[in-house]
Amino acid sequence: MNNEKIDKQKLLNALLASSGGKLNQNAINGAINNNDTGALLNSLSDEDRQKLNRVMSDKKILEQTLNSPQAQAILKSILKGGGSNG
Repeated sequence: MNNEKIDKQKLLNALLASSGGKLNQNAINGAINNNDTGALLNSLSDEDRQKLNRVMSDKKILEQTLNSPQAQAILKSILKGGGSNG
């Protein structure tokens, strides 16, 4: 599998766009720059944090979520990298 370099700005923009205003830009920047998701998770409401934990702990739900058109669009946007093959 190819390890493509993820454009941090694209990741930030995709997360902000897909969160519907629920994520804090500073928390996302911290998670990206410091490889620490703690602040990012703490910026979510208790309800959203519980939903995320539920999805992350159930393999079937996680696979369904990652295979959704919305998740696929975000992943393609992040990994595209502006090249002609992508």
